Amino acid sequence: MTVHFVTNEKIAETSSKGNQEKWQEGGRWYKLDQFGYEGLAETVISRLLERSSIETDTPFRFVRYRIERMNVHGRDRNGCSSANFLQPGESIITLSHLFKREGLPLNKVLPRLPSDKQRVAWLAGETAALTGLAQFPQYLTLLFEVDALFLNDDRHLNNIAVLENNGQYNYCPIFDNGAGLLSNVQLAPMDIDPAALIRSAKARPFNTTFNRQMIYAQNLYGPQLHIPTFTEAALRSELEEPLSYYAQRDRGFIAERVCQTVLTRQKQFKRQR
Repeated sequence: MTVHFVTNEKIAETSSKGNQEKWQEGGRWYKLDQFGYEGLAETVISRLLERSSIETDTPFRFVRYRIERMNVHGRDRNGCSSANFLQPGESIITLSHLFKREGLPLNKVLPRLPSDKQRVAWLAGETAALTGLAQFPQYLTLLFEVDALFLNDDRHLNNIAVLENNGQYNYCPIFDNGAGLLSNVQLAPMDIDPAALIRSAKARPFNTTFNRQMIYAQNLYGPQLHIPTFTEAALRSELEEPLSYYAQRDRGFIAERVCQTVLTRQKQFKRQR
């Protein structure tokens, strides 16, 4: 089924990598592929997280995405959708916004700290103090582990958030993993060896390696993500349906990039535990 949208229903949201078009319809959020195969990445990552112990062993949740075909401004486009997880009166407050309204702009505060490990500790501790969410350091560690496993290089400070309702805070479900799995083919072109792209990737928000960012948090707060080791067969099985939304000529390249990313990164992830 193709979902139809028109211009006056659009909500254009600014991210660190440009403007992404999003719509809300029938209790779901829809967003377009912007630079490659983000819808596939969101869908596959959320399906793989289904195999983790996040929602059984922690108080945290993650957003489930599904691949979508959308007719936007008269053109068929790929993307994904997710259920609107906000309760009545609830809103998403990004860390960038949270600290800015407290007079602590993170883009000025964090660079003053002498090391990335201290930045991780400060951000985790201060957010917990501001919100009363005692396990926010563990939540932040989990985010960094998910990003490290799936190579999500867009975890900027507007992609880390809490939920607020009348001054009370709660943990935000893990969302916006679409920059993972080398999905941005403008920054990670299809004609470059995935192994080289994986080696050169940098993690946000601290612009260091994924391993270092994850290890700093794990050393401070302990490992959080427990997830099975994926085989190539299992990955290709999860890819089969979302790949069908993309051009036949690209499917082999996308499948190879996704499999190589997860198989490579999970070796590093298991080694650091």
